[in-house]
Amino acid sequence: MEEVLRLEELVEEILIRLPPDDPPSLVRAATVCRRWCCVISDPGFRRQFVRHNRAAPVLGFLANLRDGGGLEYDPYDDELYGQEYDFVARFVPTTPFRPIFPDIADNRDRCALDARHGRVLLTTTPWGSDLEVWDPISDMLWVVPALPPALGHPFSWNAAVLCGHHGACDHCDCNLGPFAVVLLDSDTEMMRVHIYLSEIEAWSEPSYGPPSPIDGVEELPTALVGNALYFLICASHSILEFDLATWNMSVIPLLPEDDDVEFTVLVTMGDGHLGFARIHDSRLLFIWSMETDPLGHAQWALTAILELEALLPVDAFPILNHFLGFAHGIGVFFVPTQDERSILTIDVSSYQVRREDCGDGRTHSVVPYTGFYTPGANFLSS
Repeated sequence: MEEVLRLEELVEEILIRLPPDDPPSLVRAATVCRRWCCVISDPGFRRQFVRHNRAAPVLGFLANLRDGGGLEYDPYDDELYGQEYDFVARFVPTTPFRPIFPDIADNRDRCALDARHGRVLLTTTPWGSDLEVWDPISDMLWVVPALPPALGHPFSWNAAVLCGHHGACDHCDCNLGPFAVVLLDSDTEMMRVHIYLSEIEAWSEPSYGPPSPIDGVEELPTALVGNALYFLICASHSILEFDLATWNMSVIPLLPEDDDVEFTVLVTMGDGHLGFARIHDSRLLFIWSMETDPLGHAQWALTAILELEALLPVDAFPILNHFLGFAHGIGVFFVPTQDERSILTIDVSSYQVRREDCGDGRTHSVVPYTGFYTPGANFLSS
């Protein structure tokens, strides 16, 4: 009996070392025999698998694009342009992982805002503010109730999704648990934060912060560092820091943009600090890290400059400045190209570059999706 237990422990030690960015390897291992299947399907194995690998791999990304099928209106005279398109938030896999129902991976009339802790935050488009939370692994979809009518319609806004027990959860297996949506909006006077908790299915009362920026809140992916959630505001000239524990808000200025920079993305550094990145002249990727001076004021230090042209394959399309994506905890950038359907992923630690095809349509932004996929108990019963 003792030898059998040792053998099972040895098998488990081997299985948790399978690559997390190749989910089918676990599926194949589960088909070897019933004992292996029981080990892999056990919830305890998933927790050990996650703890061993620590950072969740990039399983894919949401490409926000227009691919035809709708009617485009002139916002000034309300007449048709004649061109047709649809807004789509398309899941593009970067690993062998696929959603359970691939056809639903095209989230039509949707735009991906944020992704974190195994969930994706979607909003209706165009010009809508209805929110949905989607788990690509289980294919579960939750509709978030609208803000109370008394709060009115925000001038500009953005939202983030995270585990509902953040701060008291190791995020090993929480993608099906409670979640929170943090919505930042700017009215005529102040910025406000509203928090939706799925456990009670209700929005909080608004928490008021600094004065609303002239250029409003940017609808771009947020960054989570410790208990602080960061939003880009004021045409990416500043950051709003929101403390999830105290609900305090403060504004952090960014460095001024040069004329050849069109986009800023928030990043999380390997040392646990907040950072941001910009592409200059479609050739150079600049990465800054936030530091604090003795008086507690935020300062920005240039930590890296990547010569993108030196990293790209010879047959790669030229790079665009229009948007930039970043996978937090992994250190992978998502860079657009001039064919408007190809995305280059650049790993800043290994300098590995891969080309990903987003399919038909014109991609205008991306939201990386990270997570752990292991076969569950339903795999055993099948």
